[in-house]
Order: sequence, then structure tokens, then C-alpha cells
Amino acid sequence: MKKFTTIILAILVLAGAALTQVPAQEGQSQTMKLLTLKKAQLQKEKTKGDFDRSLKLKEQGLTSEQEFAMVQTSYLQAQVDFQQALINFMGSEARINVASAVKYQDAGGKKFVRVTLRYSSKELKQLENLNIKADDLFPLDFMKEIKDVSVSLKSRGAGEAESKIVSDPYEKTIAGLPLESQRDVTFQLLKDVENLDVSIFYSGKTETTSVYLQKGVSANIVTINSAQFSQEADLESTATFDLSLEKFSGEANVFKLDIANLPHVINYEFSDPTTNARLSQIKFTEGVTSMKLQLKLYLPKNADAQVIIDKPIAFFALAMDNDQAAGLQSILAKKPEIGPKDIEALKAGSVRLELLPRGVGKVEVQAVNLYHEIKVGENVEMEVRVRNAGTRKLNNIRVFSDLPLNWRADIQPDLIASLEQNKEQVVTIKFQPPADVAVGDYEPKIKTECSADNRKVESEDKIVRIHVAAKTNFIGIGLLVLLLVGLLVGIVVFGIKLTRR
Repeated sequence: MKKFTTIILAILVLAGAALTQVPAQEGQSQTMKLLTLKKAQLQKEKTKGDFDRSLKLKEQGLTSEQEFAMVQTSYLQAQVDFQQALINFMGSEARINVASAVKYQDAGGKKFVRVTLRYSSKELKQLENLNIKADDLFPLDFMKEIKDVSVSLKSRGAGEAESKIVSDPYEKTIAGLPLESQRDVTFQLLKDVENLDVSIFYSGKTETTSVYLQKGVSANIVTINSAQFSQEADLESTATFDLSLEKFSGEANVFKLDIANLPHVINYEFSDPTTNARLSQIKFTEGVTSMKLQLKLYLPKNADAQVIIDKPIAFFALAMDNDQAAGLQSILAKKPEIGPKDIEALKAGSVRLELLPRGVGKVEVQAVNLYHEIKVGENVEMEVRVRNAGTRKLNNIRVFSDLPLNWRADIQPDLIASLEQNKEQVVTIKFQPPADVAVGDYEPKIKTECSADNRKVESEDKIVRIHVAAKTNFIGIGLLVLLLVGLLVGIVVFGIKLTRR
């Protein structure tokens, strides 16, 4: 028992002495640590041979207990030195690295990320090359394959305190990942991002690697997407489509912008939303893989055979390199429009957009004369023409007036059920001032209300100016005339009498 206690104490002392030397070795290079480990292995093998020989001599009674204890202690010391050198060389467990994270898009426009994980250990490989084994003292089999590796993708948006999972499924598990092997894990992106965090949980710990996504081989060199892919726009107005462009694999950096299948009467332009600069080509500079553009369409004033009200117009916005642009011209030279199969054959960046032209309701009120002079007791009768000057049928046109106090108006007809484009209707209006109307100027207003396509149509009021004068007093005028005539006759008679004197 005494002998056994002595051996245990010796091991503990030697182990303590070895552990106190670990900080001194932390500054060594990995190569020096490997040499120290090899030296410790050789010393362990030498002392093991001495121990085996001394054990046989002890069993034969050819050596003393003291000599055997010294040999045994040297062997235990060599074992501790070897373990210490091995722990110092390994440093920590082998880890899983993110070999690559590739973003790509399928034919349906969905975006995916393929993460490649690799489990490797340079230290274990060096041990194998140097034929260093420690199975009897420090088994390393558990490091040759990692079980149950969980992977998820996270991203932190602007203003967010914590990162959120942006992958579908939220998490994937790899049952086993052998040493010096790699596995691919594919996720669909719930949110389009340029960079993200790959979170890996294994061996009771979580490691997060921030990566900038590589662009994988895609069906298109440039992908184009638009959240407002289908829009309504009134004639003689502008429709604006916001476009998101993203460059995937490919050598080309300069791409031409074009439109296919859009009627010629609709003008268009691509522009930078920040500077409003008009663009015909774009260039992806080094490090830039995405950009935002705007496509503006200018609709004509009137509908025609190409632009039909309420009939959607489907067209394509394209981003092409020189070869793809030449291919597009070749297709258009053979037929006026291109189809989805032609777009697919071009392998160009494209997005299908849709425009629905809507008619514009516009009502005009026209009158030959808006100024009238009347006398007290008289009325004003006038005609106005209500005209549909828009591009959509007008419904329920109501004509009414805003009158001065105690005035009345008789409007015939005061309601027009409908009015087709470029048609007009004559409306008769009779303004009736009160009997005691004062002399002066009055301004009644002619107003209209109507709707087109269930939308209220704004209209301009017409102001009628009416001057009311007093009635003519014929009796007073007659008496005044007689008075003047009598005065003149009297003057003449008086003049004659004076001349005869």
C-alpha cells in the first residue's frame, strides 16, 4: 500500500510540474510544439522499454524494489510529458469551417443559398503523418467525426438589435461530418440579402461566421425583379416601375437596357432613382453586384389599336450583354414580338411587366357668351354645351348652379345619364333674379358633377356675369322732352320779339 501511494504521489507531482510548464510553451510555434511532441513520444517509448525490462527482472527477483520504482517513475514521467505535449499541440478541438456560401436563383425567381461546410484538423493530420498515436493515453477517435451539426442562416437588418433567421427551413441538421470531409446544405432565402451569418451548433457550442454571399451560376447573368410588376395608369400620364438588378456569375460587366413588346406609341426611359440620370447601359464595377433602377412609361393622350383601354399590355424589360442584344435584334427581325421561349433562349436578364391603360374622365362646359345685361324684372336665358373631353365614358352628369341670394335657376336637362367620348349635350339654363333685385353685377356659377369608371371626375366651374340695370321711365322721359321743347320754343319766341323792337 505504501508503495502504491508513493507511485501515485510521484505521478501527481510530475503532472503538476508538467502543467506548470504549459504557459511557457504557449508562445511556441506550431512546428516547435510538434517537435516537442515527437521528442516526448520517443522518450515515452524509450522509458516504456526500460520499464518492461525492469518489470521482467523484478518478476525474476533480479532487481530491487527501489530500482524498479525509479524506472517506473521515469516511465510515468515520460507519459505525463507526452500528454502535456499532445495537449499543447492540439490546442483545441478541430473545428468546422464555412468553405463557401453561394447564392443562386432558380427559373421561378426563388433565391437559394448553398452553404458548404468542411470539418478538418491540421493537427490530427500531422499526427497521422508522423505516426504519433495516443490511443492508450489520450484517445482521439471522438474527433474523427462530429455528430448532429445544426446549421441556420441569420441576418440583421438596419436598426435591428438582434439578427433574425432568414432561411427556409429555419434550421438543418447534418447527422455526421467525418474528418477531412465536407457537406452541402441548401436553404431558400426568405429575405433577399447580400451578406449573412452562418450559425453552426456542434459539440455543445455555437460558432457564427459572417460571410458575403458568392454569386452562383444562374439561368441569367443578370436577374431583374420588380415588386410593382403590374400597374394601372391613366392615358396621358406616367407609370413608374422600380427594378432591382443583381449580377450573378459571368465575365460581362456592361449590360444594355431594352424593352420588348411595348407599343411604339408608349415612350419609355430607364433612370437612376438617385440622380434621375437617363440610362441606356449599366456597368457593375468591382465589388458591386446589385443596383436599383426605375423604368418610366409615358402613355399617349388617346387610345388606339395598340393601346386599348382596360386591356393589359404585357412586355419585357431586359438587361443584356452584346451577344444577347444581337440575338434579340435577330429575333425581332423575324417577328414583331418575342415570347417567353425566346427570352429563355436568349438567357438574358429579364422581367415580365404588365401595364393596364385606363381612360381619363374629363368634362368641359362651353358657352358662347358668359356676360349678360338685363334690366330689373328680366331673366337670363342661355345655352351651354356639356362635352366629354376625356377618354372614358362619363356617367350621371349633373348640372347645377351656385346662385346669389334669392335667385333661382331652371336647368334643362339637369341630369345626363351618360356621355360617350367626344360627344356633347346642350343644356338650357334660365337665371331668374328676384323681383326686388338691386341694380348691380351678379356672378352665378355653373357647376358639374359626374363619374367615370366609378371615380369622381373633377370639373371647372363656369362663372356667368350678369349686369342688372334699372327699368326705363318713359313718362318721365316724355315730360322732360316736352319741357325741353317748350323751353326751346319759348327762347325762340322771345328772340323774335326782341328783334322786332
